[in-house]
Amino acid sequence: MKATTFAAYSTEEDRDPAEVLGDHLSQDLGDNTPMADKAWAHSLYLKVTTPEDIEKFMKASGEYKNGRWAGIPQAPSSAAALRQPFCKLVNSILGHLASGAAALRMALNARLNRFEGQPIEGTQHRCSPDIVVKASGPSFSLPKGSSLGFSNAATCFDTKLDEETEDHSGHLAYHAAYAKHMFAHQPNRMFVRSLLMTENRACLFHFDRSGAQYTPLFNIHDEPATFIRLILGLCSADERTLGFDDTVQWSVAANGSKAEGTVRTIGPGGATVTYLMVMDEAPFTRNNLRGRGTTCWAVKDAKGNRFIIKDYWISEGQDAEFKMLEEAKGLLGVCQMVSYEENRMQTKDFRGNVEKLEQGTFHNRTSTRIVMKSYGPSIENFSSVMQVLAALRDAIAAHRLLLSKNIIHRDISPNNILLGEDGAEEGIRGILIDLDVATKCGVFAPQDRADHKIGTRLFQSLMVLKTSSLKPHDVSAHDYLDDLEAFFWVFSYLLIVYKADGTRAPESFLHKYLESWDDEPAQASPEKFTFLYRSMIGAEVIQIMDEGWRCACADLFIKFRKYMREIADRKDELLYELRGTEENGAFPNRFSSILEDPDKHYDHILGLFDEALKNATEAVKPESASQPTSPTKSAPKFARPHTPVKCGSLTPLSQSIFPSVSTRSTPVTPASSNASSFAAPPTPTQRPKRRCQEAELEDPYIEVKRKCPPSRRPLRTVVEPSLYVLKSLYQYCFK
Repeated sequence: MKATTFAAYSTEEDRDPAEVLGDHLSQDLGDNTPMADKAWAHSLYLKVTTPEDIEKFMKASGEYKNGRWAGIPQAPSSAAALRQPFCKLVNSILGHLASGAAALRMALNARLNRFEGQPIEGTQHRCSPDIVVKASGPSFSLPKGSSLGFSNAATCFDTKLDEETEDHSGHLAYHAAYAKHMFAHQPNRMFVRSLLMTENRACLFHFDRSGAQYTPLFNIHDEPATFIRLILGLCSADERTLGFDDTVQWSVAANGSKAEGTVRTIGPGGATVTYLMVMDEAPFTRNNLRGRGTTCWAVKDAKGNRFIIKDYWISEGQDAEFKMLEEAKGLLGVCQMVSYEENRMQTKDFRGNVEKLEQGTFHNRTSTRIVMKSYGPSIENFSSVMQVLAALRDAIAAHRLLLSKNIIHRDISPNNILLGEDGAEEGIRGILIDLDVATKCGVFAPQDRADHKIGTRLFQSLMVLKTSSLKPHDVSAHDYLDDLEAFFWVFSYLLIVYKADGTRAPESFLHKYLESWDDEPAQASPEKFTFLYRSMIGAEVIQIMDEGWRCACADLFIKFRKYMREIADRKDELLYELRGTEENGAFPNRFSSILEDPDKHYDHILGLFDEALKNATEAVKPESASQPTSPTKSAPKFARPHTPVKCGSLTPLSQSIFPSVSTRSTPVTPASSNASSFAAPPTPTQRPKRRCQEAELEDPYIEVKRKCPPSRRPLRTVVEPSLYVLKSLYQYCFK
């Protein structure tokens, strides 16, 4: 079947909105979108009504005469002239053949009913369909400030003239935008369908977490029964028929808002459990179409205990997160799973005969639900230096424990590091979550290669970014050192973006680095290289950072940066060394010589954080004696003391971490004598298989998993400090 292909992305300003949507969706939907066979549209919604009732309606309603829909103009002057006639026809079909739906569904001209359209980024236009089927029921709610929007839309229709239907990619881009907004405003959606209608023909669009597909145009006058069934199905009063997950339900208040919600799933003992949603906490969602489609619900049980329910769609061949969490049970600082429900539904079941689709255009995904213990907010919600350092330190220690189970996280970011509860003991002051792209480490095989499309772009290591330009045989596995470098980027990000009390820092010239780190790999990689290697960066960061950071974190930043720079240096040296395959056909990891002693790396980095925590503790003591015992919420919990406090010396590392270099290709074989040591890697037969053909796209806020966390504001560049100030700081740091 024919597939629609988008043009490459362009960055020009003030472009046509269709072009902008096409560019965005080319990243979201992949290389192409398949056209289904003609039979698929005819096979849908066969049970919504009977052939006899369809025949009766066509004869008695007066809507269908002389082989065509009488109210649809044969020669409309414009596509806009088709909107009201189609609204009338759709409402007539619902009134005659779906009496239950008629009270809950109504087709409205969106251009005449103040539809709450969504802005199209980079243009002056808003995303709004021509016709919207307004809906009420457990999964719908009124949009704020309007009576019609994506939050209460059952489906969307666009009207075009026959002569305007050749631009498949343009129509797909608009309908994909509608679907994207419906997924965002209706978080329990499994799939979205919509129609393009002309004076003679119609085309059905389908969107789910595997992407999209669409039907060939069919003649609505020659095939009226198919058209009627599509209208009834797309406007059904049954929410599961519409594409909703009915295990997630709400009661609706008189004002049209959602009053109370529940999520039904499998509990720890295998019995069905219904959790009550925490309604003042909106569900966390990913706003891309194709990908895991992660949605997290804050819930509580009958006893008031809080949990997080995570719904996501896993690709065939991908390691299941619940399996990783099973292995992580009891590990301090790692999110703990309560129960899981696998194989809930599959995208292939929404699409008809997927074997007829063009090869390579469809990858099946399966819905999985995990119930986990609830923790604090993300680390970006810290309020003191002590809190953020302790959270980072314990998250790194948790990462070490995961490695002891041969698990590599692969997505270290602020969103995946949660704060522990107030007064938490060491080990659980920071919680590492989100193992849905984690993998098992061990003997390296091609499907284990590092991939710049997996993870959070802003915090990816230099070597992971470099995979975008390397030949496949030059790419080694994503390893624990890549994740440790990601912790460094998280730490640097926090120092630049926030003050020591957790409030926003003034924007500085260093923010330009953050902008570039979130860019395409070709732009992000050299900017990260500059930040890691340029000699004056250390002094610049210390000069710009909030003074509340400096006593505890200046030395930590200098030493952490130096350590990661030496690792990056050594990886670059090893990258192009000639390696052959081993006797069993596996590819040895090019970096095995620096991976074979993980305790050395973790001990050093954790030691840096322990030293910084000690400095922070000592700095707080004199302050607490001169400050009120119960500071107001607006005051920083950690600030520069009024009296001078002697901080730890800001000295560089006295010795390289690689005093001698080995080029052996020895695999990682850690000891197993205690809790902090590492088990031997699995044998090739134990290593789970992973897909490498498909990028795990996850959000426009990273190309991959997510670009920039949604709380982040646009960044601006300001003037750099004077060279004299930088030199003075540099001398202070390294004398």
